[in-house]
Amino acid sequence: MAQKAKEEANKRLHEVSQAQAELLNQVVPLRVKIVDLEEAVKTSEAQQKKLENQCIDREQTLGKTEAALKEKTSECSRLAAENATLQAKVQELISTLASKDQEMATQAANFKVVEEKLIGEAATGFTDGFAEALVQAAYANPGIDVSGCSPLNEVVDGKLVPLEASEE
Repeated sequence: MAQKAKEEANKRLHEVSQAQAELLNQVVPLRVKIVDLEEAVKTSEAQQKKLENQCIDREQTLGKTEAALKEKTSECSRLAAENATLQAKVQELISTLASKDQEMATQAANFKVVEEKLIGEAATGFTDGFAEALVQAAYANPGIDVSGCSPLNEVVDGKLVPLEASEE
């Protein structure tokens, strides 16, 4: 019986050894998978860290972009308000210019009237002065013939000729 128990124990030991060997054969590939998975986890963690850093960089860039956008929007609003003020001033200046143009036209018309009046008065004064000079010349020189004298004549080469003839 002891022999049988020993054989039985050896058989059982052999079965356990084979089961243990089979388990070891299963454990080795699993350990290789674990090592591969640990490396994959490290790689994944490195990629995750890289992605987190990229996220942080993008958030910072987004923050800067949003701040720049806010600044530009504010500047745009300020410029729009300034533009509205300048447009109002332009309209005011256009209105003032139109008023001044009308005033200048009125003054030009008044100037023309005054100019024509002064030219008329000057012509009358000249004609009256010329006539008075002829009267004085006739008085100072009795018998002188002043009948051909006119403010529209001039003396050219010792002859009395109309102004228009001498200008040609």
